[in-house]
This record gives sequence, C-alpha cells and structure tokens, in this order.
Amino acid sequence: MAKSQYVRDLTLGDSVDSIFVVKSKQLMPFRDRPGNYLTLELVDKTGSIQGRIWDDAEVFDQTIHEKEIVRVKGKVEVFRQVRQLRVSDITKCQKGEYDLFDLVMHTDKDIDWMFERVMRAASSISNPHLQKLVLSFLNDERIAHDFKLAPASLRFHHNWLGGLLEHVTSVLDIAEVICRTHTGVDRDLLITGAILHDIGKLREYVWEPIIELTDEGRLLGHIVLSDEMIVERLKEMPSFPKELALRIRHMVISHHGDMEYGAPKRPMTVEAMALHLIENLNAQLARFTAFVEEQREAGKVWTDYERMLERRIFIGYEGEVERGLQHEDVQGEGIQCLQDNERGESVDQL
Repeated sequence: MAKSQYVRDLTLGDSVDSIFVVKSKQLMPFRDRPGNYLTLELVDKTGSIQGRIWDDAEVFDQTIHEKEIVRVKGKVEVFRQVRQLRVSDITKCQKGEYDLFDLVMHTDKDIDWMFERVMRAASSISNPHLQKLVLSFLNDERIAHDFKLAPASLRFHHNWLGGLLEHVTSVLDIAEVICRTHTGVDRDLLITGAILHDIGKLREYVWEPIIELTDEGRLLGHIVLSDEMIVERLKEMPSFPKELALRIRHMVISHHGDMEYGAPKRPMTVEAMALHLIENLNAQLARFTAFVEEQREAGKVWTDYERMLERRIFIGYEGEVERGLQHEDVQGEGIQCLQDNERGESVDQL
C-alpha cells in the first residue's frame, strides 16, 4: 500500500487509511466507567499523532506492539485543541507493504551518488595499507548497506536515514580543500579518517522502524565501537605498519576534540586536529541550518531558544521591503529578547 496521508497534513474530520509506526502504547482505565482504552503514539517521517482505541482495547493491546509498522483506519478529531486519531481498525504490516522512507526522516540527497563519492575517495588513497583498510569496510556488502542508511545522530545533526553518509561526504569535501590549502597535512591519512571516524555508528544505532540507540551504543558509544571495528580489521592485516595503525586509531578516538565532548584523547597529530575541526564544522553548521529551516517554516524571525545550541538564532524578515517593515516589528522582537533574558538566557545567546 502506497502511503498517501502523512501526520503533518491531517486535519479535523479527515478519514484516515494509512501506514504508521507505533512508537509507544499504553492501556488506560476509563475515568467514569469500567474498562480500558488504548492510547497510541503513531509516527511517520513528518511527525507524530496520538491515537485512541475506545472499543476492544484489550484485544488490540495484545495484538499490536511497540515499534511495529501498522495500517491504521480512523478519523481525525480534536480534543483540548490537540489533534488525535480515533482508530477504528489497526493491523500489522508485512515486509513489502511499506516504504521505510515514508516512515522515517531521510536525506534529500542521492544515496547511491554519495556512496560512489565515498568509494572514489577511498580508491584515490595512494597508501596501499590505508586504501586496503578503508576498502575492507566499503566492499563488505553488509557494511555498505548499513553505511547508506545509518543516521549520524539521534538529535544533534544529520539525524535521519542516510545522515551518516551525508555527513561523511561533506567531511570529505572539506578535507579535500584543507589538503589543497595546508601542505603539511597527509591527505591519505585525513581521507581515511574522514571515511572511518564514525564507522561505529553502524553499531551504535538501529533505524528500522525508529531511529534509536542499541545497547552497545548506549553503553559504549560510537567512538569506542569505531576503534573496535578498525582494530578487528587490522588484525586481518599483519603487515599493516604499527605507527600508521596508531595514527588512524588516534584520529578516530580524538575526533570529538575534548574529553567533555566524549573524546578519550585530545588531537595530538596534524591530521587528527584537522579531522576534529572539519567534523565539528560540518556537524555544527548542519545543526544550525536544520534548526533554522525548521523554525522558518513557522514564519518566525527569531528561532525559539535551543538548549543544545544555547542560543536563539536570527532568521530575518522575509519580504521585508515588500511588506514595509515598521519600527514596531523590530521593537517587538527586542522585547521578546529581553523577556527571554529574564528567563536566564544571556544577551550573547540571543
């Protein structure tokens, strides 16, 4: 069944027959009579909506489970100014009955083109040991499949299907510029680090049907897992130079820069420092731009205060000249900034 209805487009009175993921569910007692109803959080790539099953709730509670992909029939209602879906029927979907890209946020870039870009970069590595190491990952069918789909994070940057690949290709593009403008950087090392620095995210996350952390991702994190995966490959290459192996492993474990950001070691080689700066530049800009675009859609001039960024971001006045911006508009934004400041946000953060 092709998905034609998305959460963000549902309005009061709509009849719904579409596919969603059950993110969570809970059996709740009625307030004024015996029995229970079932609450569901139904999600797709555009957002989430609360579902309610009023009849036969216990039966559906036994047959429908969290993290399952389901076909839902019902009608959109509004309760206390919040949309919810009165569910009349819900059934579990089988493989082939849905497209994962309809249900989970995904990159808007061409995945096959990006992977080919990474393969070209790997093939351009002149050091035979480094090229062999990188290609041992990329030529692995299972790893290549996961590399194309994995997210780069849960919330901070590139947190969608294909996000890791999108992040890596951007890091590679910046790395090439750095190598052209800074002759003291070993290109082979930096390209290797750019491709492999987040390889542990293939084990840190699962993404079907919901992006979330694995147990080893939660307990160990992608830096440890990346190093572990590289060491496993190096064991299969007994002739790999020891110093070169140390340099690669150091780049990976230090790419977050400082211990407060999860780096076991700070960068102590030129290539490690370059990788840290490049990776952080791409991650921070991606977070900024994604947040701004999200808030721009709501027609805002300033974004909401973003705790992860510790500031609000100025978007600007679209169509300023056309609508004849008045002084009062600017003054209103200034008052809002002062009100935010009273809540504990510094002027710098605005």
